[in-house]
Amino acid sequence: MTGGKGSCACGKTKYTFSGDPVMTAICHCLDCRKLSSSAFSTALLVPSSNFHFEAGAPVKTVDLQHHIDGIDMTPHFCGNCGSWMCKTADDDRFRGMHIVMAGTLDTEEGQDSKVTAPQAELWTKYRLDWVKPLDVKQCVGFE
Repeated sequence: MTGGKGSCACGKTKYTFSGDPVMTAICHCLDCRKLSSSAFSTALLVPSSNFHFEAGAPVKTVDLQHHIDGIDMTPHFCGNCGSWMCKTADDDRFRGMHIVMAGTLDTEEGQDSKVTAPQAELWTKYRLDWVKPLDVKQCVGFE
């Protein structure tokens, strides 16, 4: 996958990124579960210099200072419909990166195969029992 574009549910917040994602991962941490309203989130790690919201996009941010790992996360939402678009973090492992929610990627029918498959599962100690592990690197935290 070289570059991509995405949007929220209402279409008012759009973004593009260039280049390949550094990594794609599934995260089972409690924050991702709550923010995604799901059992886990799937995200692409993209250098911030390659990621751009469309001019005028109604982006809203919220500072989360309670991540289990002690890092500050800043989720970015569409200010109109509330779709969770991406997040940034103050931790050295994520500094200079946008963590883009894979569900916001705009793909056309038959193009989903171009989305990079996850290379790791993070925070597996919080994985729900009914979610089966993928055959990828399994990480207890953000290793």
